[in-house]
Amino acid sequence: MESAPIPVRLTLTESTAAALAEAADDLCAASDTDHFLAALDGNHRLWLTLTRIATAKSWQNPNRHLADFVVSASRTAGRGLSDERLETLVEINREVCQRLTSGRSLTPIRQRAKLAWQERGRPYGVPLERWLIAEMERQAKAAH
Repeated sequence: MESAPIPVRLTLTESTAAALAEAADDLCAASDTDHFLAALDGNHRLWLTLTRIATAKSWQNPNRHLADFVVSASRTAGRGLSDERLETLVEINREVCQRLTSGRSLTPIRQRAKLAWQERGRPYGVPLERWLIAEMERQAKAAH
């Protein structure tokens, strides 16, 4: 008799940390205008979701001022976004990610996130970063 594998589960905090790391990497890796704008849009959607969840859950991190800055800077669709401001967005994502994981290594969390996404069949061809945002929303609703 063959046993079924135990599905990979992530906490809301882990999903959020993994999504922030993916978004930071996407912003850094964007090699042309289309990829950059897609990464910036993804970061914007992530932070809108993160802001809603943080408010509903009374999370102290990220604070409202920081979230407002990231949402505003990401909303520009690349217009007037300096390299310095882009680096700041990436740094903020990584810093908030590190705080959410309480300094634990992000590598195993990201590996589990990728496994969970693969386990679910890479739903509808959705990239990992978009799936993580949807997963954050699903987990936040389920916790109510």
